[in-house]
Amino acid sequence: MMGIEQESGISIFAAAGWLGEVDTHSTQKWAGEQAEAAFLNKATSLGLSVSKPWGDSERYDLIVGSGSRLSRVQVKSTQYEHLGRFRYGISNHCHAALYTEEEIDFLAVCIVPLNLWYIIPVKACLNCRNLRFYPGSTNSRGRYEKYREAWWRLQSRK
Repeated sequence: MMGIEQESGISIFAAAGWLGEVDTHSTQKWAGEQAEAAFLNKATSLGLSVSKPWGDSERYDLIVGSGSRLSRVQVKSTQYEHLGRFRYGISNHCHAALYTEEEIDFLAVCIVPLNLWYIIPVKACLNCRNLRFYPGSTNSRGRYEKYREAWWRLQSRK
């Protein structure tokens, strides 16, 4: 894979095929792993450090470090536009249990076809089972638009 990157000038993630639409034959776990890899690529390119906890027992997927600050991040992704209405959605829970402030600090949501990220503090979506995003709407009514590409939220506060 490194040969591909060096010869073509594209990233190993692009060569691996995670950019663009996720393979429709993949499992949800595989799609989640692709989203985590995309998050890792984007976050590290912005100077953030990213760590993966051992195993699958935690409610967060990754730990993001910036200076002395560590944030627990749950990564979500969606590739499906709802009924052609510029609307995308994700669930804000795992196994029917909503995420809490004690478990995670941020949701990082990737809208796969648009290669677009939302960095949402968990406080902004407590008690919401499903989150809706309207990134292509000219009169966006999405309450999460202020978190679009808000990577600065993961940086240490000075």
